[in-house]
Amino acid sequence: MKITFLPHSRLGKWGFSLSLAFILLLFAQIQFSLIPLPVFSVMALGVAGFVLSIIAFIKRDRALGTLLSIIIGAVIIFVFGSILVMSTDLFKGFPVAKDYLEKAEGNDMSGDGMNLGDISQSGEQIFFVEKNRLYTINIDWTNRREVTDSPVSSIFLSGDWIYFTNDRDVSNLYRMKKDGSEQMKLSEDNVAHFYVLGDHIAYSTKKTLAEFNEIKKEALNTEDATVESDVGTLYMMKTDGSKKIALCKVSLEPGRVMISEEWIYFEDYQKLCKVRIDGSDYTVISEKGRLGFVENGWVYFISVLDPETRAYDDLEICRMKKDGSEITVLSSVNKVSSSCFDNGWFYYVLHSEKGLYRMRPDGSERERLNKINIWQFDGVAGNWMYITDYAGPRYRVKLDGSVGTRIN
Repeated sequence: MKITFLPHSRLGKWGFSLSLAFILLLFAQIQFSLIPLPVFSVMALGVAGFVLSIIAFIKRDRALGTLLSIIIGAVIIFVFGSILVMSTDLFKGFPVAKDYLEKAEGNDMSGDGMNLGDISQSGEQIFFVEKNRLYTINIDWTNRREVTDSPVSSIFLSGDWIYFTNDRDVSNLYRMKKDGSEQMKLSEDNVAHFYVLGDHIAYSTKKTLAEFNEIKKEALNTEDATVESDVGTLYMMKTDGSKKIALCKVSLEPGRVMISEEWIYFEDYQKLCKVRIDGSDYTVISEKGRLGFVENGWVYFISVLDPETRAYDDLEICRMKKDGSEITVLSSVNKVSSSCFDNGWFYYVLHSEKGLYRMRPDGSERERLNKINIWQFDGVAGNWMYITDYAGPRYRVKLDGSVGTRIN
């Protein structure tokens, strides 16, 4: 029997056409975001092509195009079926509490004071961002409610106030009371990262996504690395928005910011830097550094041995005196996909391994806390870790994996 590429039956032609339409629409959506259709609508074309091609194959249309449509459809069903299963609370590796936590877990206050960007705990309340809105829930996972209907993208709790930005691209800085009242704009700068301590806020600015892409394009065309430098600013101001001063310039991709007494520590395009709160004594601490924490006169930070590695990092955990002296490598760990510091511990996830590990910064007391499959590790606060599934759901999980709650 002669084998052709294009199907010869009507069902086979329809199946092949739908599969081809699925590929073209998906490519256009990924590359240009031009197709105003949800992913599942586009996926339906591939599934329809799969069904028609199966029928055509059974009716002896054995063209290569028919087989290709069947393969494409099978891949679609497998991938999206896996995502659908993962979007449920099944097969998590830990039991998921639906409506409330048992008393032993529900009264756990160990995360009080945490600020992880879009989730924070203050006393017996947890505040979190979901779909650009801010919600709060009790620590026993009851009484979920919306704090404000204003857009919120990142939060920081300090005292009686919630400080927040309102958009992930063009983001002003605001504050409001924990009940959503007394909302006011503090700055109209496009804020990248910010940190609050006492009555001061330190924050860095960034370019919009369109400006970012234009600068990258210009740097690539001119082969001039200086085009990308000095495109943002690090500022200090009072928590009411007054007495704002510019401290120093930052690059195209500023990172975390932290205030400790008279110093501001910040990440700036893979470098770790510091500057005094009056803008003097700007210093690069590490050319490949990530900010950890400051404690008892010491600055703890991570040095990335090869920052160009994308899948994982080989890390050195370091510390130095706040004046920049006595820089010491305390320990090292290889093939780390994500990590964080919390309460004197270094937590990390290893590439291609299940579970969360921790150790002291000096490398002692290393232990594996659980064997949960962690797609995205968001951080640790007290006895809880925060993770996000590939399919989107986010969870708050006990470090030992004994129980978890779904955040969104």
